[in-house]
Amino acid sequence: MTEGKKKIIFIVNPKAGITPKSKVVIELLAGNIFPASRFIPEVVFTERAGHATELANDAVARGFDIVVASGGDGTINEVACAMTDTGVPMGILPAGSGNGLARCLGISMSYALALRTIIRGKTKKMDIATVNGMLYTSIAGVGFDAFVAQKFAGSYIRGMISYMRIVLKEFPRYKPVTYQLTIDGVRMDKEALMIVFANSNQFGFNTRIAPDARVDDGLIDVCVIKKMPVSQLLNVGFHLLKGTPVKTGYAEYFKGTAITLENSSELIMNIDGEPKIVSTPVNIGIKPLALTVIVP
Repeated sequence: MTEGKKKIIFIVNPKAGITPKSKVVIELLAGNIFPASRFIPEVVFTERAGHATELANDAVARGFDIVVASGGDGTINEVACAMTDTGVPMGILPAGSGNGLARCLGISMSYALALRTIIRGKTKKMDIATVNGMLYTSIAGVGFDAFVAQKFAGSYIRGMISYMRIVLKEFPRYKPVTYQLTIDGVRMDKEALMIVFANSNQFGFNTRIAPDARVDDGLIDVCVIKKMPVSQLLNVGFHLLKGTPVKTGYAEYFKGTAITLENSSELIMNIDGEPKIVSTPVNIGIKPLALTVIVP
């Protein structure tokens, strides 16, 4: 009997995070955590960049009731690109390195607890941000943020330790850049180590770069970070983890709905943890309450 059961598909990135998590997903689905009396599950695996979007589009077309992204912020981004404006709920099984959006939404890093959240099925609507028409769920950034994301993407070692190793190695020689920034019609020039355009409150690893950002307020939080002396790196890192970067004196914040970033050449941007080349001017906007997500 399948009447009354919900069709749920798990889109799994087997390369996400420090070790592949696909075996764990299968074991949990086969066990008692996920009730076969209420759900008809299917599991598919991504094979290349962009594949998660294709799989999610297909799932929506096939009438699945729930689509679950199992991976890091990049995988969640790809699935969300297909789920935006559909009304079909997206679940999250965090399996990446930083898991920024999952942490912001209060989703447990435990697969068992995250699955129980999906079973309960409580949903909320959240905003989706855009960069030159590309969607993102959590964070986009230029400058040192994007530079580190590019280095991290090419690293064989994942996790916080690898990320911090790149930061400590590259920070002393990285030079700040002057950006032309327009927020809701107000233009300003900002010399910055990096500028972050936040829909959620953090990069991942619980580093809250934009502690006041909310995923459902219809606004982008713009975080301008000045370069600090090397001796202040630990202090800044401490305040990121505490969610108080403004106390360092190196963080300045704005909010807006229509943002333009101008520079003299193409830029590398960190978009939900993935480095991407974008042309300037960069136009950043917001799609209010466009994505339905399952939350605790």
